[in-house]
Amino acid sequence: MVTIPSSFEIPENAEYTPVMDENGIISFIPVHQNLFKKDPSYDVKAAMDEMGIGDHGQSIGKENVW
Repeated sequence: MVTIPSSFEIPENAEYTPVMDENGIISFIPVHQNLFKKDPSYDVKAAMDEMGIGDHGQSIGKENVW
């Protein structure tokens, strides 16, 4: 068990992934949060169309690495 100072103001039941680097330093990375959890019906494509943001379906960089 690891204790965390209350001054960090981490909410109860927050999830973190522990990571240890090559120097043995342990870090805790917040677990990915679903940005659309509050509104699962949100349509990203419709919002892009409404804002005039084009999408030709081709990757430019590393957008689709997952």
